[in-house]
Amino acid sequence: MGRNLDNFELEDDADRNEGGGLLGLALFALAVGAGAAVLFAPAEGAKTRRIVGARLKGLRGGAEGALERVQREIGRREERRRRQRRSSALMGLALGAGLATLLTPESGPSVRRRISERLRRAEREVPEISRVVREPQPDPEPAA
Repeated sequence: MGRNLDNFELEDDADRNEGGGLLGLALFALAVGAGAAVLFAPAEGAKTRRIVGARLKGLRGGAEGALERVQREIGRREERRRRQRRSSALMGLALGAGLATLLTPESGPSVRRRISERLRRAEREVPEISRVVREPQPDPEPAA
């Protein structure tokens, strides 16, 4: 039993024909499906296309309306969130200012003077602070 290694092939002849069989089966199924559609169609092709087109337009219109409603609702919710954040920030600012006013033991000019003095002392220790230090400004005259 001699073997011819020059004509050695990895594929079997049956494997080569399988691709053609699959394509043939697909074409046959396509023909049967088209034939069944022609035999069992409730109306002629032009009328069926009009009916299907009208239904698709109706679905598209309904989908567009739903999309617009969703977009409006998203916009409303975003605006509501913005208002809530804005009001929360204002309430926090008012609360912080009120607490600072109630808890500060000294008046504004004396507190600013003390801060300025501490910054000057720190400047002597760390020279880079000099860019930050400002002289205290006098308080504006109260309106009569």
